Amino acid sequence: MPGKKKELVPLFMPSLSSILIYAEDEKGEPLSPDEVIRVRNNASCIMVSPARFKKMEKERGPDIDPENCWYEFQLLRRELGRKPDLDPGPKFNQMSSSDPEYQQTIVDAQNTLDQFRAMLPEDGSSMPNAMVKTTIEEGENRAFMWLMNAVCDGDDFTAMFFEVPQNFTEYAEGDYLRIAPQDVMDWMVNDEGTLHGGYSIRYQRARKPEGERAEYDEYIGVTRYA
Repeated sequence: MPGKKKELVPLFMPSLSSILIYAEDEKGEPLSPDEVIRVRNNASCIMVSPARFKKMEKERGPDIDPENCWYEFQLLRRELGRKPDLDPGPKFNQMSSSDPEYQQTIVDAQNTLDQFRAMLPEDGSSMPNAMVKTTIEEGENRAFMWLMNAVCDGDDFTAMFFEVPQNFTEYAEGDYLRIAPQDVMDWMVNDEGTLHGGYSIRYQRARKPEGERAEYDEYIGVTRYA
């Protein structure tokens, strides 16, 4: 009877966090999401047993989760005091949903869904820069997430996951999710630097010091707020 195949996990050598820090130092400015993924994909790793992985983790400390590397790298940058302090979004985040100002962003998004629909292609083709924000839940885990390639699907919307939180197993990168209008928390279209919608992004920007807003705009690729 064949033995059960052993589960192996990737161990980056050196650690993925140190590789990303080195890459950012070499660039001299923050890495973009695509650059973080590219560094991860080109980094050296070996497949080891979970037991050996845990042993190495005890010896050298925890590393960034490769499946959630952009988000965790931004948290690491904050711990290291790196500037500008980039927000992990637009991906997923755990903002305080009880903040009245944040709640207003949801109301604003809901009230302008017709504007969003009017901006989407009539032929139903996807639009990478059209994004929808919604809530996903799995067990006790809950996250606010941006999904891309949004299209109209009857009265609903369909959009694609381009990253998934590490504690979620029901969804995978590249999966599509159908979203009812009442479940839309925000929407955005970045039209060559002009941001339409994106009310939660405006909320985040308003909470940043005045001196950091230009860097934030550059990071998200926005030159004008419609």
